[in-house]
Amino acid sequence: MVTVLPGDTVPDTGPSYEQVKVGPGLLPTPQDANIKDEPAGVSLTAIRGGALGHVEAQKRLKVKGEKQVLSQHGWWVESAGRRYVPSANDHVIGQVTNRGTESYTVSLFSAHSATLPVLAFEGASRRTRPNISIGAIVYARIVSAPMWAEPEITCVDPVTSKSGGLGELRVDPKEGVAMLWPVSLPFAQSLTRPGHTLLSRIAEHFPLEVAVGVNGLVWCRTANAEQAVAVGKVLQAADKAALGARARTRASTGDEDEMDVDKHEDDQDEDDEDETHTPDGEMRSLNARISRRGQLSEHEIARFLTM
Repeated sequence: MVTVLPGDTVPDTGPSYEQVKVGPGLLPTPQDANIKDEPAGVSLTAIRGGALGHVEAQKRLKVKGEKQVLSQHGWWVESAGRRYVPSANDHVIGQVTNRGTESYTVSLFSAHSATLPVLAFEGASRRTRPNISIGAIVYARIVSAPMWAEPEITCVDPVTSKSGGLGELRVDPKEGVAMLWPVSLPFAQSLTRPGHTLLSRIAEHFPLEVAVGVNGLVWCRTANAEQAVAVGKVLQAADKAALGARARTRASTGDEDEMDVDKHEDDQDEDDEDETHTPDGEMRSLNARISRRGQLSEHEIARFLTM
């Protein structure tokens, strides 16, 4: 895989900034004011160390009545950090810690608190403001995360202007039970992937509602406490499988081979060795590994759910 360190430059990430989506761990490379001619393509600079990830999607647009296909590139740095760093467009789970006249203060269960405007809810206005109490759990999207100020979050989808599943996470005691489970940051990122099937396979055993925050939290609502605890056991087992017992001892051994997490992945990764010689092939392999991270077999899921 392609590994970057803080300060490394990733050139030619896309033809223009409109076609590049910058994810966690990267920032646009500042251009030198003395250079009049801008270089071809967009250049990004890594601000954290890890594996470089890349996805490409096709977007259909209609320009002057003609249909055009626009390629969009997404870039990010996949790292195994333990401290969550807010990034724009992240979906997070937080807890309201303070109420103000214009905004709420929300803890992201990390080193950061976020600001949630009272009007950042579906249907909210000056006359009809939401009444959220201190201690409430909210599911929100990060609008901006400047280095010099608290991040701002919202509970409104920017495309539809609807909640889109965002908002206060609450449950009527007559309808069920809700619990909040902490997981590792890499595993939380994998759970948000469309190809990750762990949560959908749990839902085959009993109905549940789940919200995943990339800040390392999973909120689940089930019909009773036994089912909620069972979901937590599955998440803990999957998280342990994702990290691996060897990964937790590599820091003490200091062995370079032990520090290579990918050397202990499934044997099928070796079959794709020829495809990963090129940077594009290595990034596709990284995406596949992220989507498989924390997957459990049907037997393992059933065993934890029936314990």
